[in-house]
Amino acid sequence: MAAVPHQPKVSEFLGSPCSTGRPARVSFEYFPPRTDKAEESLKQALQTFSRQKPIFMDVTWGAGGTTHDKTPALCSYIKDNHGVVVNMHLTCTNMSEDKIHTALEYCKANGIRNIVALRGDPPAGQEWKATNDKFTCALDLVRHIRAAYGDHFCIAVAGYPEGHPNKIADAGRTSEEDMAAEVAYLKQKVDAGADYVITQLFYDNRHFLTFRKRCVDVGIKVPIIPGMLPPLSHAGVQRMVTLCKTDVPPAVKQRFDELQGDDVAFRQYGVQLITDMCRELMTQGVDHFHFYTLNLEPSTFAVMQNLGLMI
Repeated sequence: MAAVPHQPKVSEFLGSPCSTGRPARVSFEYFPPRTDKAEESLKQALQTFSRQKPIFMDVTWGAGGTTHDKTPALCSYIKDNHGVVVNMHLTCTNMSEDKIHTALEYCKANGIRNIVALRGDPPAGQEWKATNDKFTCALDLVRHIRAAYGDHFCIAVAGYPEGHPNKIADAGRTSEEDMAAEVAYLKQKVDAGADYVITQLFYDNRHFLTFRKRCVDVGIKVPIIPGMLPPLSHAGVQRMVTLCKTDVPPAVKQRFDELQGDDVAFRQYGVQLITDMCRELMTQGVDHFHFYTLNLEPSTFAVMQNLGLMI
C-alpha cells in the first residue's frame, strides 16, 4: 500500500510573503456538525471556503473530547476532497493517554501534520478536571507531542489577549499579575515547541496590540495570529462574550443593543466592525487573520471582500 502523502506544515508558510497577491493571509475554523443535515451544509460551504486558498482550515475538538471521532474524520475529508492544509485541534480534557496517542497516530498515518494543542473545556454543566496527572494543561500536551514525535508536527497554541477566562474577574479585567503569568505561561508553551499562536476572539484591538507587545517583551518570537469572529446576532454575541468574558467597548455594546431584533442590520454592523478592526490591525503589521466562521460563509466573506482578501 502506498504511503499517504504528508501535508506541509503551517510553519512553512508563516513569515513569508503572501503567495496569493492579497494583502494578508486568511485561515478558517469550523466545528464538527451534530446532524446529517448540518454536515451536508458544511460540506457545501467548504467548497466555497476552499476556493479562497486559506493557509489552513482548522477543526475544533468538542468540549470534553466529545468529537474525538468526528474531528479527525472531518480533517481527512477536507484534506482529501479540497487539498487544503488542515489543522486539527486536540485537547487533553477527558482524554486518556491512549486516546491522545490514537489521535496523533491517526494524523501521522493520514498525512495531517498540523495540531492545535489545547487544554480544552469540560462538557456543558461540568467542572474541568484532569483525566490524569500527565495531561493537566496545554503545556503538557505540547511537551508530549514533541517528546513522542520530534518535529514531525507543527503545533499551534492559544493566546488570550484579555487573559484566560478563568482569570478574568467579574468586573471584566485580568489583574496585571495574572496577565504577566498568562504571558509567561504562553512563553513556556512556545519554548516547549509551539510554532505559532492563534488568539481568542476580541472586540477591542487595544487588547490584541497590548498582548502582542507583552509577548514580544518576554521574548516570544513566533507569529501571533488574531482570531476574528464577525458577530451574527445579538443573542449569539451575548453567549460568546459571556463564555469568553470578552470586553466589548461601550460604543460597540450600545450598537449591539440598538440592533437587537434586526438580524440583517446586526450582521451588517458586525461585518463593518470586524472590517474596521482588521484594517487598523493591518496598519500595525498584522498580515494574517484567522476567522471563526461558525461554519457559515456570508459574514466572513463580506469582511474579506471589504478588505480586498477575496480571490
